[in-house]
Amino acid sequence: MGWSFRRRIKVIPGVYLNVSKRGVSTTVGVRGASLTFRGDGKYANVGIPGTGISIRQKLSGRRSENLSSFSDIPSVDIPQHDPSPTPSPDYAYVSSDPLDITSEGLLGFQTAVIEANKQTLILKKDLASIQFSILLSQISAIALKCCILYYLMPALRRYIEQRLFAQSQAIVQVKDAISGSSVSLELEMDQDTASKYNEFIACFADLLKSQFIWDITSASDIDRVKTRSAANLEISRSKTSFALESVPGISSSYPSVRLRNLNGADIFIYPGFFVMYNGPTQLGVLELSSLWISFERSKFVENEIVPLDSSRVGEVWERSNKDGSRDKRYADNKLIPLMEYGEITFRSSSGVHEKYMISNARNAERFASSLTKFVSCLS
Repeated sequence: MGWSFRRRIKVIPGVYLNVSKRGVSTTVGVRGASLTFRGDGKYANVGIPGTGISIRQKLSGRRSENLSSFSDIPSVDIPQHDPSPTPSPDYAYVSSDPLDITSEGLLGFQTAVIEANKQTLILKKDLASIQFSILLSQISAIALKCCILYYLMPALRRYIEQRLFAQSQAIVQVKDAISGSSVSLELEMDQDTASKYNEFIACFADLLKSQFIWDITSASDIDRVKTRSAANLEISRSKTSFALESVPGISSSYPSVRLRNLNGADIFIYPGFFVMYNGPTQLGVLELSSLWISFERSKFVENEIVPLDSSRVGEVWERSNKDGSRDKRYADNKLIPLMEYGEITFRSSSGVHEKYMISNARNAERFASSLTKFVSCLS
């Protein structure tokens, strides 16, 4: 008997994205038969390769419940009002479910990536099953070698050897299939847009050199009279990290950045779009032009480690009077450093709401500015 495994390998279609000032459109399929997803609807493309004969048919129109969008993305140098009211006294920085925020023109792309990741999960289960079978075959071979039957029965010996060989070949095939289960992404950008994206990647590389990056998950107002604190807000933050990484299921020659989010989906930024990723099948894809980016320099009362790449702008008393002077009622009162950090906020009308604090305010501002300039090219 030869070893075999269930072949559940589908052909993952390539995806072509056209990034322009009119927005992002997605084409999924092969030459002569494909679907195009645009902001104004879904189109079927059918043609005979090499003849120039083709036809495009609109299959569906724009969603009736059009979402409002931010037409003007604010400059990072000018303080802007939040596009939606912030609850008081607590401020939560939590985004909507990734599956609910995908742009119309990127629905085909989202579906292809999710299907690629589903196939990868299935193939990994196959791989684990084959590896377990190999282990059982090896144990059987060792057990039979301990008795004389292994040497007296050549047919049994050949069967075990052939089975192990077939299983090892199956592992190679499954691993090849796993590596190929991703959406091959092709992007088209004009020279000016590509130049601004490269500048953004360079600024991101500098941002990675920051000593600390925090994910701000919430903030609460402080009663300064009651707590005798010099701070206006109590911020809930945790250390996180950024990296140059790709979304599982997407294969692209363009570098992408990953902003790890501790209370929801991670943000992956690509040319023309960004992905809210919460798992292989829990992801949303939005046009970058729908993203609202703001930057501000904040003064933070630092009770933890003081970063070496931050500016110390003053000191405050741990317990202070309303005018900031020392509250002499506390004998162990001490001075606490007041640090300047950079804060970057990401928002969209579809439900994105994330906030990060960076120890190096200068690098954070350059990063936000370069991303804003790139997004402006697409608006």
